[in-house]
Amino acid sequence: MTHSAAGTISRSARILPWPTFLLLGMWAWAIWSCAEHWQGNPNYSYGWAVPTLALGFGLRRYWKLNHARPPASYLAARMPASAQILAALSFGGLVFLLEYSREQMWHPEIVLWAICLLTVTSTIAALRGLGGNDLARAEIFPVLFFLTAVPWPPRFEQPITSALMGWVAAATAELLHWLGIEAQTSGAAIALRSGLVGITEACSGIRSLQAGIMFGLAMGEWFLLWPVRRVVLLLLAIVLALATNLARTLALSLQAEWQGVDSLDRVHDFIGNTTITALIVGIWVAGKLLAPRAKRWPLPPATEVALQARRLLAKLRTEARPVFGLLLLCFVAGIICARALSARLEAQDRTQTAPFFTARIDNSSRNRQAPIPRDIWNELRPTSGEYVRRESPELPRGGADCFHFFWKPSAWNRFALVHRPDICMPGVGWKLDGKAEPFDVVLNGRSIRCYIFRFQRGNAHALELWGVWRNGEAVPLDYQPAQVLGAAVPPSSLHLEGKRRSATEIIACSVIADGTAPPPEIAVALLQSVFQYKAQ
Repeated sequence: MTHSAAGTISRSARILPWPTFLLLGMWAWAIWSCAEHWQGNPNYSYGWAVPTLALGFGLRRYWKLNHARPPASYLAARMPASAQILAALSFGGLVFLLEYSREQMWHPEIVLWAICLLTVTSTIAALRGLGGNDLARAEIFPVLFFLTAVPWPPRFEQPITSALMGWVAAATAELLHWLGIEAQTSGAAIALRSGLVGITEACSGIRSLQAGIMFGLAMGEWFLLWPVRRVVLLLLAIVLALATNLARTLALSLQAEWQGVDSLDRVHDFIGNTTITALIVGIWVAGKLLAPRAKRWPLPPATEVALQARRLLAKLRTEARPVFGLLLLCFVAGIICARALSARLEAQDRTQTAPFFTARIDNSSRNRQAPIPRDIWNELRPTSGEYVRRESPELPRGGADCFHFFWKPSAWNRFALVHRPDICMPGVGWKLDGKAEPFDVVLNGRSIRCYIFRFQRGNAHALELWGVWRNGEAVPLDYQPAQVLGAAVPPSSLHLEGKRRSATEIIACSVIADGTAPPPEIAVALLQSVFQYKAQ
């Protein structure tokens, strides 16, 4: 290679916009870290729209700035070579620590928020360096708006969800009384003459509340409201979210009263989509009414857009570009090293990737596979599941229910442990009758550890044989929901650390009898006749 060619390549490398590449990499990292929650948790499915909205708001604010006198770029300030290397290595070490912690699920909510806050603060600092305080102040809302898509910490979200479940059940029952319909609350459920309507977490209103907060903030920016009016719109969005969810629960309760509980599956999605649409339209109308009457801001001409783009690119090509190139290199190295180390350590573990339990469905048995109820599926969100209805005149009430759920390795699987019978059943009116008892069941020549739960509701008695496994190992019941949610130190038996060790599997057999409690032998025989066990 000639000296002239080498010089050309060197000059080309020096004019690359390293700050842009670095920020794009950090934003891709933050979005990727949140995407698993957006996909796995319906409460945050709106998160997919937030990055696009934030980008649009940011571009509009940038074009509206007065660029007549662009300030000098602070990014051009020179740093000693030793300081540049130290800063880059420290940054790479921080990225490595956060990414490895995210992979191993060490305090996942704290790590996720740390990643997003690091990206947000770095962006604001870069904007200040590019355009001074004016640009940083102008873009602070679009940058911070991304945080509306970051999942709330469970220790903060769960108490709100539980409170909303109780409030929605009580308010719906009161409204039904006003309409002349007999209704009673039983935990987080509504007892009607036609049956029981459960208020699950999905129906608590937390999803509408979170989406309403995001959309209320977005409409405040869309209509360019003054700060006080934005606060008013946000409060209206919260009220509308709670009101539309209450209307949804009331509509479902009326449907159950008039057409029976079994009819809810036919109208559940329609009513839910209608109320969400009403929420969005209501927030938009409120924002429109609060918007000041101002002249429409015209789009800048193409020549002006091109001019501002060239100015921005020129600012990014600063004298400090070597340090940003070094920061980018350390950022990529930190991500790669963290994932490589995590993959190497996880490869040494025996990782479950497929369910160990399967249901026996054949013509010779009386096991009938049925669709999993929608509310159960939406609540648990497993990778796969089976619902088997065993019908026999020898069983109380002529039949019993068996469930099997499997979750592939994921950071989201830990929350399946919260859905334990003694935690969930009281929410739909069942009273725990004694402590859970460990019970070993032999299945295909292998002893598996299950637990027997007994419940009572009026004259009805329920017995549930239930077991949970993490990566093929039985999980004892010596844990509390706070430990799963990260509010307390969990026992090592939960295997909450290490994503690839987090495959979760649950089986359950439920028998309900009138008058007297069913004996455990019925549930054991039921489990042995419905499920078979085969480890990988």
